[in-house]
Amino acid sequence: MEQELIKPDVPPKGSSQAFSPLGCFIAASGVTLLAFCLWGAASLTTIWAFSKLLGLPDILSEGLMVLGLVPAIIATVWTAGRAWHVERRLAQHQDIDVPVFKLLHYFKKT
Repeated sequence: MEQELIKPDVPPKGSSQAFSPLGCFIAASGVTLLAFCLWGAASLTTIWAFSKLLGLPDILSEGLMVLGLVPAIIATVWTAGRAWHVERRLAQHQDIDVPVFKLLHYFKKT
């Protein structure tokens, strides 16, 4: 069974779609907040579970939780840049490119 891709002859105008700088910002900020919540929750619950398992004092486990947020913040910064980059490419009717896993790659002026 063969499937045929149906593509329009002319891509629709940008105004006919929901892409605007505000729409791109809302979509990118939503993904960024979701990433921060998920990475942060995973980091904090893992540290909390191990500190309770090992019987660490509360002050030490709280310090480890602060340190555990550093990777979550780094992943969130990268996700914010990538999400903004992808939203801009979609608004320009371009395909999504391969991600570059460098922290500030998407914040450079091109």
